[in-house]
Amino acid sequence: MTDSSEDDELLERLRAEAPPPRVRAPVARVAPASEEVVAAVERAAGGPLDSFLRRVYREVADGGIGPGYASLPLAGDESVLSTYAAFRSAGPAAGDWPEGLLPIWDWGCATWSCVDPAGSVVTSDQGRLTLTPFNVRSWLRAWLEGVDLWSEIYEDERATILDPFTRRPVLTKKGAARGRPWPGSRR
Repeated sequence: MTDSSEDDELLERLRAEAPPPRVRAPVARVAPASEEVVAAVERAAGGPLDSFLRRVYREVADGGIGPGYASLPLAGDESVLSTYAAFRSAGPAAGDWPEGLLPIWDWGCATWSCVDPAGSVVTSDQGRLTLTPFNVRSWLRAWLEGVDLWSEIYEDERATILDPFTRRPVLTKKGAARGRPWPGSRR
């Protein structure tokens, strides 16, 4: 259990020091989420949000915080709620996406940093679920400290592929998520 004064300090740092989100288009920092919106996400997820993640959304901002393309807002278009619902209804069998695993940070190219009910950060890479060494607190603390979280969760390898249009070799990257399979995965 983390001391609440440590949580308060980290939340204050997120409010004061968080760099602007790296997004596809300029976005202003948004107001915190309402209790009603948080409750709606918790109902959809089948249980409460991780307590620290809940405080981030309620006390700092409803999205726009953290690595990748920043945290999604909880509700609305392109939100945690809409993405979670889409993931739960997609796949070979509806409901294949684990209950309570919330897609929070989008990295692009079907790679997500999600939060499970225990507050662990889980990488979803093309549908494979990998447990990272981070929880929500350590994840956001590392981000504030300038840690390259992509390099912490993903192992890139250079590869040469054949460009399908020019038929010439092209240098690209491919890779895999670092960590061990998420224990809650049914895949």
